[in-house]
Amino acid sequence: MGVNVGLAASQASAMNQYSTTLRDINNSLKQYRANLNLAWQSDEMVFVNQAIDRLTNEIVLLSKELESLGSDIVSVANEIYREEEAARQAAAAAAAARAAMNFKPNW
Repeated sequence: MGVNVGLAASQASAMNQYSTTLRDINNSLKQYRANLNLAWQSDEMVFVNQAIDRLTNEIVLLSKELESLGSDIVSVANEIYREEEAARQAAAAAAAARAAMNFKPNW
């Protein structure tokens, strides 16, 4: 049983969807930050903004990592499939060569 490239592509697609969801969450968090800054003026907002900024930066990193992993999953699955296919072809060629060497015509 070889690698299931379709399943790998499906998993990569799910990771890309998770990445999109994280970007949406990030955009919402930035909007909340902006709204909070409009509604609440205090010295503590510097710390609140820093905390939100750290979260948004981490979300961006996670989103990019998910996209990269999704791409890697598909690339590796395709590479493994090509290697498995080459091995199958080599095995078939070797079997054909053995069969040709063992062929004895009845003349």
